[in-house]
Amino acid sequence: MILERENRQLCHGISFSPHEPVPVLRLRRGEEWVNEPLSENRSIRLRVGQTKFCLGYVTMRDDGSRTLHSCPKLKGLNTGTQCDGCRRLDQSKFMHQFHKTGEAPQGLRKYLEQPHFLYVASFAHGATKVGTTSTQSKWTRLAQQGAVSARYVARASDGGAIRVLEDLVTEHVGLKQQVRQKSKVKGLTSWELDEVSLDAANALEATRAKKFLESQGELAAYGVELLDQKWVQPAYALEVVRAWDSKTAHPWTEPIAGHEMNLRVRGVLGQSILVDSGENTTLRLLDAAELKTREVNVEAQRGEFFEEQSPLF
Repeated sequence: MILERENRQLCHGISFSPHEPVPVLRLRRGEEWVNEPLSENRSIRLRVGQTKFCLGYVTMRDDGSRTLHSCPKLKGLNTGTQCDGCRRLDQSKFMHQFHKTGEAPQGLRKYLEQPHFLYVASFAHGATKVGTTSTQSKWTRLAQQGAVSARYVARASDGGAIRVLEDLVTEHVGLKQQVRQKSKVKGLTSWELDEVSLDAANALEATRAKKFLESQGELAAYGVELLDQKWVQPAYALEVVRAWDSKTAHPWTEPIAGHEMNLRVRGVLGQSILVDSGENTTLRLLDAAELKTREVNVEAQRGEFFEEQSPLF
């Protein structure tokens, strides 16, 4: 059983870095990580398992960095990404309530000591949210979330202060703090809005949030600086945004779990992959959240490309 668990290659989703030209699909087998590049026009065969498995838990080192541990029992799941045991062990869970409770392990306290940013992000279906990110994840956080338009509205000296501002903006400006992945994907293929109107809506909501913060008095005394910085999309996301804006992106309608499929990658926006099956074929949007927690194997396709999808079980 131990050998079987170690041989499972589980998908941890799509990872982004401002220092890398393309995002990667993060796969883990035991303690070994595999990064599969999602390069534009890369043709791949994707094999996806049926069962969802726990992805483990995070502990914080004293310097504020993280360690991701595999689930000791690699438990199967019905929903979510963690089993109950790993959820109890996960030290990152204290992050979102630290500004209210003051409770956090030392490593997480160190992480929260760095400057943090408050942003306003808008998604293809028109939803706008407020969120926070650390200095080290300032750009990456919005790339991971799949924002179409976003602006930074404030910078605070630490993570506790920025989360107080986030709660205030939610309470008084009415911006939510979460947007469901399925809603983001549906918006990219429903064509209800366009890029110009969505960016205008984002600018309006960012201005509302900033004006509210300005009304709170001398925030500088608390280490808060108000900003007006627009987030810049990565090049590989622009193909997805263009397909949405031109109303040429269609939903992926076939099952993903328990199947294998041939794809050609055209672009990546957040946890969504724009794919087709060769020249002059339909652009479709695959929800990579369906890959996360499942066994995934990727093979490069060479030579003539044939679209194919078939069940594995």
